[in-house]
Amino acid sequence: MGRISPGVTRVGLIVVVLIAWELFARLGGVSHILIAPPSEVVAQGYALFASAGTDTAFYSNIWITIEELLVAYAIAAGGGLALGFAFASSKAIGDAFEPILLVLYAIPKIILYPLILLMLGIGILPKIVFGVMVGIFVIVFNTAAGIRQVEPNYIRLARSLGYSPTLIFFKTILPAAAPTIMAGLRLGFGYTIIGIMAAELLVVNAGIGFLIDRASFNYHTAQLYALIIITLGIGAVGNSLFGLIERRWAR
Repeated sequence: MGRISPGVTRVGLIVVVLIAWELFARLGGVSHILIAPPSEVVAQGYALFASAGTDTAFYSNIWITIEELLVAYAIAAGGGLALGFAFASSKAIGDAFEPILLVLYAIPKIILYPLILLMLGIGILPKIVFGVMVGIFVIVFNTAAGIRQVEPNYIRLARSLGYSPTLIFFKTILPAAAPTIMAGLRLGFGYTIIGIMAAELLVVNAGIGFLIDRASFNYHTAQLYALIIITLGIGAVGNSLFGLIERRWAR
């Protein structure tokens, strides 16, 4: 008997969960306001995507969240990589500033959000800033750790072969540190999504957070579930892209 592939196992598990969920919601005597059946969730999801031209709120708010996420992650990734490289390449810089970042990393970021709102208002900018604050730290620390863990003998060998500092960095240090750096970038993306969604739910004026709050306030439970699944889908797409980049890099 052949071995069942992990993909088939995952799909089978999802199907079993969905069937159990549907049966429990339909036959368990639970109000659909509390637990919506998957069939209703799928129908609501389809209705949201089919709303173009009739209700522009869905697409406009989805785009706001995606825009916030892309900008915040670009800043977090760029700043995190730069700081991580700086900390790892200069002991003086690392010793001076890395402890400060460790203290900031330990602070619950949510307590700083009212201060950000006070300084920046309630538009898109504070959400982007909060997303950067939540996502950047893991990128910084993983980048610095990845570079520091490069085997010194690899660098000595590259120097003995006459490599310039630039070639040593791109041909030796970066490939050796790549798995740890990519792990930080992947985690940073997930944390940035958390930051953006938390900011939208705290100040409900636009984005997927606004749609989720509206559905919850009006007891549109199936729509609420659909919006949560759409949010998870955004994270899954980003995670898949990172997986693709890692596989291509490994070649």
